[in-house]
Amino acid sequence: MAHRHTLSELARASSGGLVSVKQAAKVWAITSHDAAVRLGRLSRAGWLARAQRGLYLVLPLEHSADAEPVVDDAWLLAQKLFAPCYIGGWTAAQHWGLTEQLFRSTFVVTAAGRRSQREVKLSTEFHLVRVGAARLKGTTTIWRGAERVAVSDRERTIADALVHPSWVGGVRHLVEILGAYRDSKDFDPRKLCKRVDELGVGAAQKRLGYLMESLWPEEEAIIAHTLARRSAGTIQLDPSLESRGRMVKRWGLWVSGTIRREAA
Repeated sequence: MAHRHTLSELARASSGGLVSVKQAAKVWAITSHDAAVRLGRLSRAGWLARAQRGLYLVLPLEHSADAEPVVDDAWLLAQKLFAPCYIGGWTAAQHWGLTEQLFRSTFVVTAAGRRSQREVKLSTEFHLVRVGAARLKGTTTIWRGAERVAVSDRERTIADALVHPSWVGGVRHLVEILGAYRDSKDFDPRKLCKRVDELGVGAAQKRLGYLMESLWPEEEAIIAHTLARRSAGTIQLDPSLESRGRMVKRWGLWVSGTIRREAA
């Protein structure tokens, strides 16, 4: 019964079942050291699952010892594990309804010092990309339960992908996402150009301008905007391809194959 009461207290103080040493110390009105010791004991007894040092998942009372612990909300877990960070890439694109492509891992952009690009915590897979702290600016926040989590908005998600197409699974998926955005009620050419400008990367201007001119030539404002801001030098439209393909001098792009939007 004592464990049930203790776990109930932790569960009420948790966010999506996740509780830190600091939160536990506050709930129990004890020092952080004593709270860490008590949490460790509860974890070894099978009442909690350890996500990382100082962070635990409160397991349901009916949880089987043979079952893998699973967190309810991967976004909340990401925020606690990899802060400072934001949810971006393909996960943000899925959230905003810009792609139907399914990805196993949750995409996290972090300024924390992580060595691995892939981590699995509490049966949840994360794909991590490390950036400088300045790159975390310009995101938005949304409510996930009782907490706010940082996520790239529609335009920032596309801008990030224009810099790094791999963040959404490659250029083909970038085209899909760009097309879904353009066809949506949320399409805002000025905001899209602003987000690309904020990143200050000429390669993003080149890719956006070329794709718009190739697929949606009627978007003259975007094309003119990006043409005026494209950087010098040449890059590949799709950095994942070994073959450089043909040179499009107007945009300073090596393009391999034919770029087209798949029929809806």
